[in-house]
Amino acid sequence: MHLSKKIKFLPLVFFLCTSQIQAQNFTASSKDAENAISEQSLLYDIEFLTDSICNGRATGTRGASESATYIAARFRQEGLMPINDNYFQNFKTVNGLAGHNVVGVLKSNPYKGSDKYIIVAAHFDNLGELDGRIYPGADSNASGVSAMLGLAGMFKFMREGGRNYNQHVIFVALDGKQSSMAGAEELWRRINSGTMCSPVTGNIIRRQNITMFVNLDILGGTEAPLHQNRPDYLMMLGGRQQNTLLATTNKNYNINLDIAFDYYGSKGFTDMFLNRVSDQKVFLQHGIYSVLFTSGITMKTNRYEDRPEYIDMTVLKKRSWLIFHWIERVIQIL
Repeated sequence: MHLSKKIKFLPLVFFLCTSQIQAQNFTASSKDAENAISEQSLLYDIEFLTDSICNGRATGTRGASESATYIAARFRQEGLMPINDNYFQNFKTVNGLAGHNVVGVLKSNPYKGSDKYIIVAAHFDNLGELDGRIYPGADSNASGVSAMLGLAGMFKFMREGGRNYNQHVIFVALDGKQSSMAGAEELWRRINSGTMCSPVTGNIIRRQNITMFVNLDILGGTEAPLHQNRPDYLMMLGGRQQNTLLATTNKNYNINLDIAFDYYGSKGFTDMFLNRVSDQKVFLQHGIYSVLFTSGITMKTNRYEDRPEYIDMTVLKKRSWLIFHWIERVIQIL
């Protein structure tokens, strides 16, 4: 579909996904929140981020700026509040590139005045254009960003349906993953220096206020299943005491993904992906409980073949559902 037509049609897609929210006044059901997203809505986000206008989303390029602007508009659409009246955290990488994190907040129950926060993050940058070829990065990591926006939509459904939470959720689209995780480093720097303030309470968001960091990185692949003939799988690394909660949530909500708590059974690769090569590394290093959700690298990762048509949208939707339900329950525990 041509980009201009896709953008015009986008509001209709989200209207169809959320119209029943506006038509009813009820105490929201977590299972009903699954209807707040669709395969089509997830695909539209991926298609925009992989379109030529974003040109592979390399940090410091116009394509990355277009991506950040789009994500900020989607944050606004999902009712997320900007921090310091601005969705953007601008920074420079060590190479002098201009980076742009995009940050929005889902407020908790206002009557509890909570100063606890869970961060849900996904990096949006990719390799850009190399040797005349655009590296679209559909799985890495437009899939993670799309899922994160889907989570925001499901939480919006719950808030508008009457559900309150005792923690705020900070959604962050991180730039600079390909530049030594510069976006995650910038987010941490702002928290550690006390320069991020709650748009709800006005209080400084400090390190001790962060209860968990959840990272969504490469979430749309099905080419490397955990078990043969089970493309509907998901790995969660670093969950520790919350592993059992994910397993029971998977069963109780009848999502029934094939799940694992290590990287294909390898202790060494589990350690590498959790502690060294993705954005949660920055928060783990500073003692923040952090988890990584991923479907694992494939033969298309970091290649120009990483395009939307290779993502199984049904599986991505189910992964988004399970992560949403799990976070909803973790909010009540931590």
